[in-house]
Amino acid sequence: MMPIILENGEQKTVRILLVDDHALIRRGMKGQFALEPAFSIVGEAGDGAQAIELAAQLQPDVILMDIDMPVMDGITATQSIKSDRPTTRILALSAFDQDTQVMGMLAAGADGYCLKTIEWEQLIAVIQLILQGGAYLDPQIAQKVSRMLKPSIVPQAVPAPEVLQQQLLSPRELEILKLIAQGYSNQEIANQLYLSLGTIKSYVRMLLNKLSVDDRVQAAALAVRQGLI
Repeated sequence: MMPIILENGEQKTVRILLVDDHALIRRGMKGQFALEPAFSIVGEAGDGAQAIELAAQLQPDVILMDIDMPVMDGITATQSIKSDRPTTRILALSAFDQDTQVMGMLAAGADGYCLKTIEWEQLIAVIQLILQGGAYLDPQIAQKVSRMLKPSIVPQAVPAPEVLQQQLLSPRELEILKLIAQGYSNQEIANQLYLSLGTIKSYVRMLLNKLSVDDRVQAAALAVRQGLI
């Protein structure tokens, strides 16, 4: 097997955190990874809350994140982890391709989205890809995202993008909303716009209030529906 090379060119054993509420799935994947000398399973979590805690403690290179879990779902956990540790690579590994889950994970900052039907050799290749700074979408997911991002007719009850921009959002807020919808974490937005993390968090709170939505996922969905990305 080729050595695992990180984005900075470093070769190392890759530390992986498995997150899935089915112990049998975690056990099976752990057994498979045991046959791969370039990988080391450093921890397992059965829900999103445990994933956040273990990500802080263990500082894995990659997190394989299920989505539909008890206590806390994978979307919320991904958003939290990416906010605190933006360099941690998170690969969504789900049995479902529902629109809300796909857009939610991308908006939360996931580096890839795979279905659990993926072949093992391909999964290893995907992990290698995201470690080198790439992104991956299962072809079935990529087609779904492409359809969702195509411009569509906006119902009259919903303001057009220009109206949304003029009546609600400042140019800076609109810029941040677009980055949220593209899957950037708060820290990544701060880095890109040369602003502090605290400033970006304040902007995000104002955005949510202005758009009358509860979280980043809903804000991203609104941006997609409005044709802002």
